[in-house]
Amino acid sequence: MTPARHLAEAPPELAELLEAAPTSVPVPPAPAEDPWRTAWSAALRAVELDVAAAERLIERLHSDDEAPEAPPARDWVAPALLGPVPAEFAELARELLQRQLDVSERLAEAMVQTRSQRRALAKLDRAERPPVFVDRAL
Repeated sequence: MTPARHLAEAPPELAELLEAAPTSVPVPPAPAEDPWRTAWSAALRAVELDVAAAERLIERLHSDDEAPEAPPARDWVAPALLGPVPAEFAELARELLQRQLDVSERLAEAMVQTRSQRRALAKLDRAERPPVFVDRAL
């Protein structure tokens, strides 16, 4: 998926954030006549946009702002027939992998916290139910 198509499918407020997000590692310019490098550049940029969106979502979940609406889920489609990563993109690919791992760890922690909070709320909800039996002197 090209970055332009990736942005076109994002909600407007997310697209604005993603367009403003700088790439963390500058992507070397690809020669115009090399479609292999151009395809890898686009694929890595699309991954970076996804990671940036996930990082921003986690930041907003932990801020005092109202919980953000989750962007619509879409299936990830692996880029086809790209071949091995060009050497000049190896550092960017490693950094993106590490960011993905960090985000997935933070998401897993958030899910555990959410489950714990839901259990606590469920206990409170059960405590507020009216009593079933009433003691009465005969």
